[in-house]
Amino acid sequence: MDNMVSKEEERRLRQRAKAYEKTCEEYDQEIAALKARADYVAEFDYFLDLLARPLQPSQLREKVGRPLIGLFCIQAPWELFHAFGVHPVKLCSGSYTAQRLAAAYLPVLMCPMLKSYIGSTDFAGSAAGYDATIVPTTCDWVVKMPEIAKEKIGHLHYLELPHVKQNEKGQKRWLEEIYALKQFLEEKTGAKLKRQDLLHSMNAFMNVWKLFQELIDLKRSNIFPGIWFFCIANTFMLDDLGRWAKHLALVVKRFQAEVPRPNPYRVFLAGSPVVFPNLKLLQLIEQAGMTVCADDLCSSERILPGATVYDDPSEHGLLRALAERYHQGCICPTFADNDRRVNNILKITGDYQIKGIVFHVLKGCHPYDIESFSIEEKVKNSGRKFLKIETDYVKEDSQNLLTRLEAFKQTL
Repeated sequence: MDNMVSKEEERRLRQRAKAYEKTCEEYDQEIAALKARADYVAEFDYFLDLLARPLQPSQLREKVGRPLIGLFCIQAPWELFHAFGVHPVKLCSGSYTAQRLAAAYLPVLMCPMLKSYIGSTDFAGSAAGYDATIVPTTCDWVVKMPEIAKEKIGHLHYLELPHVKQNEKGQKRWLEEIYALKQFLEEKTGAKLKRQDLLHSMNAFMNVWKLFQELIDLKRSNIFPGIWFFCIANTFMLDDLGRWAKHLALVVKRFQAEVPRPNPYRVFLAGSPVVFPNLKLLQLIEQAGMTVCADDLCSSERILPGATVYDDPSEHGLLRALAERYHQGCICPTFADNDRRVNNILKITGDYQIKGIVFHVLKGCHPYDIESFSIEEKVKNSGRKFLKIETDYVKEDSQNLLTRLEAFKQTL
């Protein structure tokens, strides 16, 4: 019996090793393709190095010198974790290979991004790599992740997200959740939150947001290539915040001297997140002759919610300001009252003369799928063009998607 168990364990270890090797090949291919682009510059190397391998929690912890907190959604305030001396990192994956590794024991229509993440835990240290995991109750897949992943995710704390935010009840409830998160972090770290540490953290993230906003402006002005913006955004919190910000500043400075690259076929990308190395849709949009110059993806422009404004510098005032910014400012489709999302799309496309919206839906990503119908109607009524692209972590649909994108370009 022991011998049979040993052989089964050996088989699983061989399978994981092979999957990791294939995943690394997947990453290598994307890195090589990016370095071969005509718009590659040396300032991108730092970010490509961060993307070069699947996330290994133990290596990241050593690099940043802090305990790691895994987040299943950007709804939790980055600043609060940073103030406690811990390093938050978003848990997601864009690997085709990792998704296939987990497919045998997961629901068929499960979100491929989360399915891929679960697969990656087989060779990335799983729950042992994180000191805690924060689960905001956004979409159903995120809520059920601990049950689905079982022993792969540990030390849980749920953030119960009020899905109606434009009323006093929801706002009060969310502030209570932020206080509960503060208490959880105090228990985990054994330290009390210091107002000065929180203020310092908020200022640090504010400075990073300003730099990030400059890069967004360069992208929307046809100066900074969209695909590189996604790559840089995907590296957020994969290194020490200050070190990352210094390299971001170098990229901004490098491209501020550039001139716009006119392209009449400019599109706004909305919908499900795009996570490295799954750059398929971005590459197909470029192959079709279009360029992504703006987006509202939580893996891209929305990773930082914007400036946090406060008029009360007390600890309560700072926590309330963070709660308001992360709740009121969020345009995730999981909210019931979400007119601000379509208004945001219409405003940006109007301000930057963008005629087309490509709406990306990962199969199994139900909130975005449901939302696409109402957004399509409002976008078309505004005179703009709309294309919904539904896809999965597969390459086989690439030619069909390219044909649709090429036809969409002709309508712009």
